[in-house]
Amino acid sequence: MAKIEVTEESLRAFLDGQVFAQAVALAGEVAGLSVAGPRVTATVAGAVVSVRVRLGGLDARCACPAAAPCPHAVAAVLAWVHAGADPAAELRAELDDVLGGLAEEAGDCDPDDSWYPDTSALEDLLDQVEDLAAGSPAAARDLAGHVAERIRQVLAAATCLTGDLSDALGRAEELCRGAL
Repeated sequence: MAKIEVTEESLRAFLDGQVFAQAVALAGEVAGLSVAGPRVTATVAGAVVSVRVRLGGLDARCACPAAAPCPHAVAAVLAWVHAGADPAAELRAELDDVLGGLAEEAGDCDPDDSWYPDTSALEDLLDQVEDLAAGSPAAARDLAGHVAERIRQVLAAATCLTGDLSDALGRAEELCRGAL
């Protein structure tokens, strides 16, 4: 997978000067910034924005009528650049993959069937969340909260006949509270 490095300078070089200047002016109006892999989402000056960063530029969706990438979208990407890298982004993606697989397994279960999920990969990733807490406690708590919610959704979808997934939920909740 190619790594894409986005900087304020690379955005300035790529964009029309007027769009970039408007984006800089909107940078203080970015709320709800979220980054998942190459996707940046936020609300900028009331406009909901979703931007996919790719090698050739930005694929942007915004509620405003301006041509893409609009100043709102660029402001969201600038806010991400200024915030720095998310120390939990790669770990979140791995956890989402594992939890997505467990959710799929749970969804495939007949309500009368028993389900014995393999949670070893999830436990290994929770170890990494615990390690993350040493250097980035807020990021680890946020990630653990996300994991706990996803596990609750999986548990609601099927009857799990082992305590492993419930144990993983308990551990994620403890990490979320900062107890581990």
